[in-house]
Amino acid sequence: MQLTVGDIIVYVTVFFGLFTSIFFLLVLLGPAPAPRKRREGKLEKVCIIVPCYNEEHTVARTIESLLALDYPRRLLDIIVVDDGSTDGTHRIARRYERRGVRVFRKENGGKYTALNFALERTDAAFVGALDADSHVHPKALRRIVPYFSDPRVMAVTPSMKIHEPRRGLQRVQWTEFLLGIFLRKAFARLGAVHVTPGPFSIYRKAFFDMHGNYKEAHHTEDIEMALRIQSRNYEIENANDAYVYTHGPSTFKGLWDQRLRWYYGFLRNLEDYRQLFSKEHGALGLFILPSSLFSVFLVIVGVCYWAGRLLLNSWDKLLYWHAIGWDIWRVDFSFDAFFVNMSSTMILGWIALASGVVVILVAKRLAGERKSIVVNYLWFFFLYWILYGAWWAATLFARATGRKVSWKHKSEA
Repeated sequence: MQLTVGDIIVYVTVFFGLFTSIFFLLVLLGPAPAPRKRREGKLEKVCIIVPCYNEEHTVARTIESLLALDYPRRLLDIIVVDDGSTDGTHRIARRYERRGVRVFRKENGGKYTALNFALERTDAAFVGALDADSHVHPKALRRIVPYFSDPRVMAVTPSMKIHEPRRGLQRVQWTEFLLGIFLRKAFARLGAVHVTPGPFSIYRKAFFDMHGNYKEAHHTEDIEMALRIQSRNYEIENANDAYVYTHGPSTFKGLWDQRLRWYYGFLRNLEDYRQLFSKEHGALGLFILPSSLFSVFLVIVGVCYWAGRLLLNSWDKLLYWHAIGWDIWRVDFSFDAFFVNMSSTMILGWIALASGVVVILVAKRLAGERKSIVVNYLWFFFLYWILYGAWWAATLFARATGRKVSWKHKSEA
C-alpha cells in the first residue's frame, strides 16, 4: 500500500495524540508522590491582588467573591490596584474600603506594574492575583494553602473554568479549559507545570523576595513566573479542586487578540529560558516542552494540508457537478452502509475522537463539573484545531517578521 502525504500526517498525529493521552492518563491514575501530598497546618496571611483597568462592570463581583472566601478575614489582605482606569472602576472599588479592602490608584503602566505596586505594600506569607473579570469558589484558598506545607513548593495553581458559556467560541474555550485542568494536574505530578495562570495562582512571597518581582515578560508574566520557578528547580503544585471562574472572550477578535498574546508570550519566554530544554529539568525539559512545540508543528502542518486539499477537492467537485448537470433535488439521501468510509485514516480519526472523549470525561471528574460535555465537545472537536493552528501560524509569523504583539489591559484580553 502506497501512503499519501495525508495518510502520513494522520498516522503521526493520531499516534502522537494517543501516546500523550494514554501517558497522561497513566500519570494521573498512578499514586501521587507521598512528599507532595498536601497536609493541613497553621494558616498564614495571604494577599490577593486585584489589578484592574476599566473593569467597572465586573470588579464588584470579583471583590465580593474574595470577601466570601472561607479563610480567616484577619489573615486575608485584599488589595485592589486601579491601573489608571478611565471609567468608574476606582469609584466602585472604593465602596469596599469600609470592609477592609485596600484600594490604590496609579498611572497606567501594565498589569505587572500593578502587581508589583501591591507586592511592595504587603507583609503576607503568600501572594496571588485575581483578574477583575474573574471570581473564585469560596473554598478555593483553603484548598490551595495546604500544598505549601512542602517547603519546595513555590506556587500552587487553581482549576480555571469558563463561567456559563453561551456562544460557540465560549463553548470551545469551556472544553479547552477543562482539558487544561486535566493537563495541569498531570504536569504537576511530573514536576513540569510551565504556566501559573494569572487568576488565583498563589505564590510563596519569599520567592519574590529572593528572585525579584513580576516582569513585563512579553505581556505574559504568568508564564515567565512559572519558568523562573522551574529554572531554579523549585516545585509548582496544582489544586484541581480550587475553582476559579472567568468569562472567555465572546468575539472572534477578542479571542484572537488574547491567544496571539498568550502564544507569542509563551514562545518568547521559552527563548528567554531555553536552558530548561535539558535533562537537568527532568520531564519538563525532556518531554513536556518539546512535545508542546511538536504538537504546534503537527497542527499547523495538518491544518494547512487539509485546508489545501479541501479547496482543491471542492473545486474539482464543482467542475464535475457542472459538467454532468447535477441537481440537488434529484439526489437520493437514503443510507447505504456500502458507502461508509472504512479507510484506515477514517478509523484512526474515530479512535482519536474516542480517546478525546475519555480524556474529557476524566477532566470533567477532576474539575467536579456536572454539565453535559456533548454540545461543548462537538464545538471543540470541529473548531479548536483550526483555530489553534491559525493562532500559532499568526504567532510564528509575528515572531519571524519582528512584529510587536501589543495588548491593552481589557477584560477580554
